[in-house]
Amino acid sequence: MGVVQEFLSTVYVVKDSKVLMTWNKKVKTWIPVGGHIEQNELPCDSVIREAKEETGLDVELVCLDDSPTKNLVQPVHVHLDHIKDDHKHINLIYFGKVIGGQFMEESDEQTENRWFSKEEIEKMDLMDNVKEWALKALDGVD
Repeated sequence: MGVVQEFLSTVYVVKDSKVLMTWNKKVKTWIPVGGHIEQNELPCDSVIREAKEETGLDVELVCLDDSPTKNLVQPVHVHLDHIKDDHKHINLIYFGKVIGGQFMEESDEQTENRWFSKEEIEKMDLMDNVKEWALKALDGVD
């Protein structure tokens, strides 16, 4: 059998100078909101759906460039995660902001959702790429 390559999308949601993270039971660490992109789903639609399912929030993705195209928001980064030798995740990373919804501190998929300040993120023991993009989101999203 060949290598399994799955596409995911994640969003670093910023509100009031804090970034939203979710505790992942499987990897036992704080990560951004997101998940697998479903068949026939655009990455930007996938991450908005995941944010709603996991946190109850309505999220708008943030364009960091001056592109006039608003129907397909470009990710800020694409990251390759080597899960196992024969399993990879291709992760499209977005920044976003809250535009509505009712925040859920807990959900069925994750154990806890929390907002963290820049100072808290800097002190936390996170995966390197998670810390890097959380800090960039805090610097880049109003």
